[in-house]
Amino acid sequence: MSEQTTEVRTDTPDRPVRRTGVRWLIAGLLATGLIIAFIDRANLSVAMPTISEQFGISPALQGVLLGAWAWTYALFQLPAGWLSDKLGPRTVYAVAVVWWSLCTAGVALVRGVGSLLGLRLLLGIGEAPVMPSSAKAVSEWFPKKERALASGLYGSGSEAGAAIAVPLVALIIVAFGWRGAFVATGALGLVWAAAWLWIYQTPRKQRWTSQAEVDYIVDGGGLDTEPTGQDRSLPWAHLFRHGTVWGLFSGYICRNFLNYFFITWYPTYLVQAQGFSTMDLAKYGAIPGIVAIFGNFAGGWFSDYLVRRGTSLSRARKLPIIIGTLGSGTVAFAIFAPSAVIALVFLSISFASSSFASAGILSLPIDVSPGAGNVSSIYAIQNTGSQIGGLLSPIVVGFLVAVTGSFVAPLVAMGVLCLGAAAIYAFVVKVEPLGIRNRPATAADAAL
Repeated sequence: MSEQTTEVRTDTPDRPVRRTGVRWLIAGLLATGLIIAFIDRANLSVAMPTISEQFGISPALQGVLLGAWAWTYALFQLPAGWLSDKLGPRTVYAVAVVWWSLCTAGVALVRGVGSLLGLRLLLGIGEAPVMPSSAKAVSEWFPKKERALASGLYGSGSEAGAAIAVPLVALIIVAFGWRGAFVATGALGLVWAAAWLWIYQTPRKQRWTSQAEVDYIVDGGGLDTEPTGQDRSLPWAHLFRHGTVWGLFSGYICRNFLNYFFITWYPTYLVQAQGFSTMDLAKYGAIPGIVAIFGNFAGGWFSDYLVRRGTSLSRARKLPIIIGTLGSGTVAFAIFAPSAVIALVFLSISFASSSFASAGILSLPIDVSPGAGNVSSIYAIQNTGSQIGGLLSPIVVGFLVAVTGSFVAPLVAMGVLCLGAAAIYAFVVKVEPLGIRNRPATAADAAL
């Protein structure tokens, strides 16, 4: 990222006088935090074959243990968002990472299923603030024309974490055993939390940030967290009165139904429907996920490019979201694929298209928030929809496969839901601060 070097006058001589790029360091920290979160979610799946043999855990109970974190993660989204708005991402994110890292390391001490289940449930509670706090940090550190790329950068941590987790945890298990793997992955989070507390402050308070960068962020629409007496944040319960909030919630249910297919049933689909061997999975199975990482960056860059060109914020956000959600519907075309290679191409296009929409979707809670005090709460509502879609996806896909004996019905269902997501973002979500139609227009409103 090239940075402007215009010199400015400042009343704080200890600050640099050139526009710094500390905001991109913050985005990198957010991406790293999400990578660690995904490693700590996935480490049990890598260690499960060894753990299940040692403790005699049945396949059914293994499934319960592997998914346990997701239930508390979804349940605690709304409280986590509220806390992040009240206390700020610096405190909430740091406490959350320390919490879940200790829970991760604590798995090394388990002696049975009960303690393992309890720690995985606690892990989900600890990870609940990750996404709401990340959105809050982006709202504080980035102007409107860079929010989507910043969101795409930290959002790519999910795909990167999922890709890194398996080989990393497997290598640690080989070297130090499965208990050592949980200690090591837990330690990663503690190191990150220390770095976060050392580096993160709001732009005005961060010691490395020049006044030029602070002005660039605030003048560009960054949500200034300094008290001005003009904060227009809504009471928490009032957020649910707005159709846009329900659109963010329901749109993410539809969109994430597809994403969780790739996390859960995708390998089984390749084996059962496309005849992949285990070696085929090892060689080619990661292709859609790798392509999806680039989709994340492309969607964020495209949305911000439109903003810089003077396109309205609504169109700049909605266009990549609609293109991406429509494109993700190509998952249904795999039904007609004449070969496994063509099926993998359709799946890769689908997953990459879904990721192309991600940056814009992650930016929406900031764009529609009426004030700095609502960003994390709105994101938490949106992410609750994401988790509902994620929880329903493996259940519904499994039911349809059991009933029909094939993956045709699940692929069609996912394609239809992707079209539904596009319609919701196009016609239900309004990219403007909530309540703007019910209060006098201001210069700030006009800029949106």
